Amino acid sequence: MTEHILVATDGSETGARAVGMAAELAAKLGAKLTVGHVLMHREPPEGLEHMAEVEHMVRQTSQTALSPAPDDIPGTMTTMFKASGDAAHTARIVAALGDAIVDHAAGRARKIGAENVETRVTDGDYAEAILDMADSGGADMIVLGRRGLGRFKRLLQGSVSTKVINHADCPVLTVV
Repeated sequence: MTEHILVATDGSETGARAVGMAAELAAKLGAKLTVGHVLMHREPPEGLEHMAEVEHMVRQTSQTALSPAPDDIPGTMTTMFKASGDAAHTARIVAALGDAIVDHAAGRARKIGAENVETRVTDGDYAEAILDMADSGGADMIVLGRRGLGRFKRLLQGSVSTKVINHADCPVLTVV
């Protein structure tokens, strides 16, 4: 029986669907739900510029992370990574953004009906960090989104979901 579900989210629309699915499962099974996020410490690929859930949080999170707030607060993730020459400045924004992503997702999971919800933010290679969160947290199921890369591109570079599926010691549910 599934007692602990880890859902990994990056704040994208697909990540939100994964959170919704995991919350529904946790509610129906009475399982603990951990909402996890792996921090992004490099400029996001072009496709991530369309992460509406995250993009609207960048300005708000930047204001929180950088007190007092400077006049040149970034409006998008790409701007944030390109504009800042200060690694510590960017790291504070990325960490605060990670916290905002999991807090938002956990609140949504509770509204859906999951009762025992916790959050976790970590660093590192995305797939390895998700697998480590599952192992160290005792998750017996992982739920995550699958990006819609073309078949050829996916064959060449692999994907986080593919790596998690191939290396997890528990069932993995991918949401499209």
